[in-house]
Amino acid sequence: MRILVIAEKQKIAQPFVDAMKAKGAKTNYLRILKISLVSKHKNTLIKALGEDIPKYDAVFLQARVSLAPFVEPLIEELKRKEVYVNCSPGSYFVAMNALYKFVCLALAGVKTPKTLTSGSVKNIERISKTISYPLLAKSFKGRDVQQSMVVENEKELNAFVKSIKHNIDGFMLREFIKGNMLSCAVIGEKVFAVSRKINGFVVSDLEKGVCSKPSDEESKEAIAASKACGFDIAWVDLVNGHVVKVEPGLPWKKFNKLCSENLEEYVANFFIDKINEKGAKKNAIDDIKDLSKVLSKTIFSRLLK
Repeated sequence: MRILVIAEKQKIAQPFVDAMKAKGAKTNYLRILKISLVSKHKNTLIKALGEDIPKYDAVFLQARVSLAPFVEPLIEELKRKEVYVNCSPGSYFVAMNALYKFVCLALAGVKTPKTLTSGSVKNIERISKTISYPLLAKSFKGRDVQQSMVVENEKELNAFVKSIKHNIDGFMLREFIKGNMLSCAVIGEKVFAVSRKINGFVVSDLEKGVCSKPSDEESKEAIAASKACGFDIAWVDLVNGHVVKVEPGLPWKKFNKLCSENLEEYVANFFIDKINEKGAKKNAIDDIKDLSKVLSKTIFSRLLK
């Protein structure tokens, strides 16, 4: 079986390459910036120096959400070539758009805080008298968050809205749920969690968290949230069982240290299981090369000359 790890830097990818090789998978690293997509005659080709990507059984993709405009067509083409990848088409666009993300979570039945979105300042001012506080208020320009703060009453919400002097495309008001945050590394059906304190409205840094065993319900919500956004591997945050964040990128070293685990091994096992489910691709040329390497070290080496 063949697995390609695509990432922005080799130091990010190498632990996964090593873990997958240790499990017996032929694994290589490819920098994402070396990949090009060429579309012509109703067909798209994946070009990469020194790599024939479609020959691989699976791709472990690690990329920033901001690379979505490039990543999305790459994911589409990998799926079309029947190469397993750890995220579905559309997943990075969901991750980029916080407003749409919570709609996707709600439609999938994932437990989330009450969330209201609006494109109108007047509408926000009108409902400010009837909603419950505290709230996390965010303003957006396109998909980008312009301002974000926790408001504790009607006066603070209206002050937040009036403080915005430039054009805004939308607002999101989200119920602020009190309690500690549970930051989860979701790898398929496995969940590793770190508990983080929320003092006032400020979440402590991940490094200051403590490894915690998630409840069955918390694990279920974290996995469901990851899948609802199109990811098999993701970082999911929960507060009192409510999902408040889903992102494809994980700080692997920090989770490893806090959980006393080697999560790269779990990723390797997950990919190997996925490939075994559908069956590895056959590549006669590579198999002949491998056989030649073995024979070259035996008495039959002269037959290869």
